[in-house]
Amino acid sequence: MMHRSTATECESSSTNSSATPLEALQEGLRHRLGARKYELWFQDNAQVDLFPGEVRITAQNQFAADWIERHFRCEVVEIARTVVTDDSSVTICVRSDATPAKSQPSSIAGERINSNVITPRNVANSTTRKAVSASPREESGAGWKRFEDFLIAPPNRLAFESARQVAEVEKDPLRLLFLHGSCGVGKSHLLQSICRRFRERQPNAKVRYATGEQFTNEFIAAIREDNIEQFRRRTRRLDLLVIDDVHFLGNKTATQSECLHTIDAMGFHGARIVMASDAHPRQIAKFSAALVSRFLSGMVVKVDDPDRATRIALANQFALRRGLALPAAAIETLVDRAGTSVREIEGAVMTVAAVNSLGGIEMGNGQILVERALGRSTISHVGRPVRVAEILQAVCVTTGVERDDLVGIGRHRRVVTARGLAAHLAREMTTLSFPEIATALGRSSHSTIHAAAARYRSMIDRSEMLTARNDHLSAADLSERTRREVLRVRT
Repeated sequence: MMHRSTATECESSSTNSSATPLEALQEGLRHRLGARKYELWFQDNAQVDLFPGEVRITAQNQFAADWIERHFRCEVVEIARTVVTDDSSVTICVRSDATPAKSQPSSIAGERINSNVITPRNVANSTTRKAVSASPREESGAGWKRFEDFLIAPPNRLAFESARQVAEVEKDPLRLLFLHGSCGVGKSHLLQSICRRFRERQPNAKVRYATGEQFTNEFIAAIREDNIEQFRRRTRRLDLLVIDDVHFLGNKTATQSECLHTIDAMGFHGARIVMASDAHPRQIAKFSAALVSRFLSGMVVKVDDPDRATRIALANQFALRRGLALPAAAIETLVDRAGTSVREIEGAVMTVAAVNSLGGIEMGNGQILVERALGRSTISHVGRPVRVAEILQAVCVTTGVERDDLVGIGRHRRVVTARGLAAHLAREMTTLSFPEIATALGRSSHSTIHAAAARYRSMIDRSEMLTARNDHLSAADLSERTRREVLRVRT
């Protein structure tokens, strides 16, 4: 009891008496944990908000949420009850657009909604407030990423310049931009940077950044509360509307129609609209032709996966931000373990930083630190072995070659390259012998598979450029993209 009283006195003396409860809570955490741990976990990887009777910590991803839960919950609870109220509860959750909650059916225009976000009980008798409102941090733009922190490289240069034109150009600007690319390539970073830069240039402008899920939930809530006109006035009078993960609107007819009319209405007064998706507008499942047409009327730009040089530069950048000076060999090992996604690379660096913060590891050898944090295996941690069928499926996705052609006898250059890629990955990602791989690929002799794998390895060594679907990339990058697709297929 004496120990807790002493701790309480320390916390109280470390905070400014004129500070708000949230500021006092943040300062108490900084004092208790130390500046380094506080900045790593409660600034870089989580957001602390204060609600009546509740302290809510929203982590960027599940790893950060689990780490804060295991290592810092007791400190947060104790400080919250000291500087806020004695009955304060602490909730640790993951950002909604990173880990959507489970959904259940609901009958609004035949669409499914998140029952944890909107329920009849939650919205009843609430006509004086927004059913789903943006957080104060979102409305103010605090926490939005910046263009200055975006690493520009050949795979993303066009997307970066297009985003900057939307945000900065005043005379004849780009009015409609659609970014697409696989997960973790920097689309959300660019979208938030557009919002921040646009607001910096035009402080009085009305800016809205939302995910496709947020837009859908707000629209459905407006229908339930019978205040659809208020929703439309609030949305269609914006100067800049940015919607991330717009593919969430797929198969939601009513929401798509509302989005279509919102784009048209905003276009009449010269507003700017930016959308982002994992796929090209034409490839998003169950999107209306009219909405696809609107998206294609603007500039559509693909954000390509980062090549190896970009991934190494990103890993270096993330490490330096967290005070880690890793040698080149350790950075390359980290990149090999992390995969091709920018988020995966950042998560790997965060894991290394977390292990380093525990102490007991000699930083003189960064290689040991990386291997201790991420493990030695270059194959995914998924328990069961990789199957050749999964590799074949991934190769078909990344190269655009049909499975029948892949296991057939065709000698077209693309087919031969895809077959070599499959043989190369089957040899590296499985424990099968060449005769066993040959059988899986429908070959009677393993010598052809051996030769195909050797040929593809030679392409990698020569940094040969290949065409896969509509992309032009190196043999090594195609191999890594296919590895990632194999792991996605398995989960």
